[in-house]
Amino acid sequence: MLIYSQWKKLLLPISHKEDDHLPQRGVNRGNLFSRAKRIYERNGLNYFIHTSIRYLYELFFTSTPNRVKLWYYNKFRSSDTFTFRGKEYQYVFHSYTPSWANERCAILPIAWELVRSFQKQGKRILEIGNVLSYVYPVNHDIIDKYEIVDGVINEDIVNFKTDKQYDLILSIVTLQFVGWEEVPRNPDKVLMAIENLRRILAPGGLIIIMHGLGEHKEVDELLKNGRLKFEKQFYLMKTSGYKWEESTWQEVKDLPYNYDVPTANGVVIGLIGTDIN
Repeated sequence: MLIYSQWKKLLLPISHKEDDHLPQRGVNRGNLFSRAKRIYERNGLNYFIHTSIRYLYELFFTSTPNRVKLWYYNKFRSSDTFTFRGKEYQYVFHSYTPSWANERCAILPIAWELVRSFQKQGKRILEIGNVLSYVYPVNHDIIDKYEIVDGVINEDIVNFKTDKQYDLILSIVTLQFVGWEEVPRNPDKVLMAIENLRRILAPGGLIIIMHGLGEHKEVDELLKNGRLKFEKQFYLMKTSGYKWEESTWQEVKDLPYNYDVPTANGVVIGLIGTDIN
């Protein structure tokens, strides 16, 4: 039987030793006490109590089982790979969301490989939504309207203004939420956001939008009717469990979202830029 210290070592986040030489800025979320204090100060006692009860429930009935699964996948499935655009990628097994149950298992390694490539060249990078910092040592700008943590710009991407021009702008299953929390919902804000991203894109730069199909049908419809256009599109389809494979638009466009897991069963990876290979 594994003692606690052994379990703790096995359950640490993924190590990326090849990235140790890269400058790291990190996103500081604080410890459990400081986060609880922020919740109480911002939302009041009633919200704090309900959140605490939900946290304890998830700890015993979700978090602990997921830690066992995480150990299993990293111990016995860490060498499993998939192919995308002729390149082989390793699946990412991480406690975040948790990744093995949804599309992040496949799209995170694709996104991180791209970020590393741009980062090594000293390029400016903007991430829409705070996603990568949960798994990797990040050193790029992040904008997220709702996640209030150090190192994250809390602005609406539709209205975001900056003097910077970015060489890489990427959104990992995040842009589809723009306008989603508003009453009434406004899926057209996704189009407005992309227009703003074009404005802050450097000459020769690249925008990558990773969109999980089925959850936000209004955004799916923008793709289907051609109002949301990419210069190039690629597709991934969930085949079984944590496994994904490159696919076609016809195969993924009508795949339903699995709310039980939850996970998309199809992903569109859209590219916008003046110099796309």
